[in-house]
Amino acid sequence: MREYEDLEVHLATCPECAADLARYRELMSAMSSLRDEVQEPPVGFSDRVALRLARRDLRVRAGLRRMAHDRRTHVAAASVGGALLGAGAIGLLWWRARRPVRVA
Repeated sequence: MREYEDLEVHLATCPECAADLARYRELMSAMSSLRDEVQEPPVGFSDRVALRLARRDLRVRAGLRRMAHDRRTHVAAASVGGALLGAGAIGLLWWRARRPVRVA
């Protein structure tokens, strides 16, 4: 109970904390006046969104098809694959060279 009294005294004597409390109470009051209100989307909204998504999907698919048939894409993929294979081989050789030799 003493803490509550200390808080009241502090709020009465500290203008900064009293102002914060007043702003908090205003905010809570304003928020309590808000209502949950569901608005229906405009007529045709869902159809327009679905159409835009379908068009974008077609553009992406066409781009991927173009890229799959492009010789530069094949060369780039082979180069990256070769680099990864080479790095793996070097790593394996390095690992085997660093492994301690076991004598039976």
